[in-house]
Amino acid sequence: MKKLFLILIAALAFSSGAFAQRHSTPYAGIGVASNFRSAEEGRTGPAVSVGFRNYNREAILSFGVGAEALFYYIPSSTRSTWGIFAIPEIGLAIGPDFFKVYPHTGFMLGYDSADNVFGWGGKEGIAFDFGRHFTVDFSTYVPRYNFNEALFAVNFVWRFF
Repeated sequence: MKKLFLILIAALAFSSGAFAQRHSTPYAGIGVASNFRSAEEGRTGPAVSVGFRNYNREAILSFGVGAEALFYYIPSSTRSTWGIFAIPEIGLAIGPDFFKVYPHTGFMLGYDSADNVFGWGGKEGIAFDFGRHFTVDFSTYVPRYNFNEALFAVNFVWRFF
């Protein structure tokens, strides 16, 4: 029983130490969002994102949490679409501190003008962190799970810390 108690204390101490090394890193990104399934002529437009990610940058493997606000606009001569969403997300940072692969997923809640309704959807993606400040993020956004098409986006992100 004494050994189990010591193991639990050591695990708690390790967890606290690892948590203390985590960093919240705010970011801003600009990119391109595309809807390849649409038959309309306007299928690509700009996307802007702001948010933060919290993970241990020095660890080889670190669980990450974060949040993102996304705005996209897809122009068209017949009907332009736009959307604004809040996205809490989770991910896993893999790699050394100078290059990390960050697969992530999230829940989207916001407005999409294609349906003229507030809706919920999801996001999946993979990001490549280069150094301390630059990230390339490839993501798939589904603004509304029922009767909506996926958006594919490439964002170039600047991390501030």
